Amino acid sequence: MSQLLRQLVIDVGNSRIKFVLLKTELPLGASHQLPLVEHALSILVEDPLPWDQIADWLEPTDTPCLSSVAGSNPHGIKRVLNDWPESILPDPLEVLNTDEFPLEIAVDEPRKVGIDRLFNAVAANRLKSTSQAAIIVDTGTATTIDVVSTEGCFAGGAILPGFELSAKSLHDYTALLPLIPVEDLRQIEPVVLGKNTTDAIRSGLFWGQLGAVRELITQHTNQILAESTSGETPLVLLTGGGSALLAPHLDESAHFEPLLSLQGLALVAQQIRGIQ
Repeated sequence: MSQLLRQLVIDVGNSRIKFVLLKTELPLGASHQLPLVEHALSILVEDPLPWDQIADWLEPTDTPCLSSVAGSNPHGIKRVLNDWPESILPDPLEVLNTDEFPLEIAVDEPRKVGIDRLFNAVAANRLKSTSQAAIIVDTGTATTIDVVSTEGCFAGGAILPGFELSAKSLHDYTALLPLIPVEDLRQIEPVVLGKNTTDAIRSGLFWGQLGAVRELITQHTNQILAESTSGETPLVLLTGGGSALLAPHLDESAHFEPLLSLQGLALVAQQIRGIQ
């Protein structure tokens, strides 16, 4: 008999806190589906915590909700835990120890890998086939292009500045270049040939980021196919705030999964709690 599991997962980053309410049908079996998103909310780390809104998410159902907190910002995590609404939610599971992850981390220093990259890899393992590798493009403050091997190991990847960090660097480390808000890139596709400084920066930010991501996907794919015996093309997953900008310009086989790391966090929490 199937049962519904609800999970509130919270990812505390350097600049934003993300809250997502997910549902999973149990038993999990051999499902290749990620937990389904019911509600999602993102706030700045200094904003008031939205417990009233989350309480509304949980009504009127009587289904119990498990909670998990993780992230790269220790001070932000502490703030969330200190302000935890015990009246509406059970004590959360704080996910920090990567040794408990259902994932082999095949890099030089596993404990130094950003936790969101590992959550992405856990989620990718749920989506890919057993004879397939995965390439994960995550565009946030930094852009990461990571590989999950055919065997399901996190195999490493590449890191470069994201849209916002690139724009800020141009402004902060030059005397005259203006700061270009990332929102400008969302409003209209930048021209390639900029006829003024602002358009030239927009072009470099957008088309430069796209070109770097395309090339790294190509290089990773070539290496995967050279080392693979299955010959199966890797699954390409796009996530993070900037991926929606890149998605229309990448191969149609690339899948846009905007909340991949939070769904991965939910899967890790299920593993730690022994939920099958």
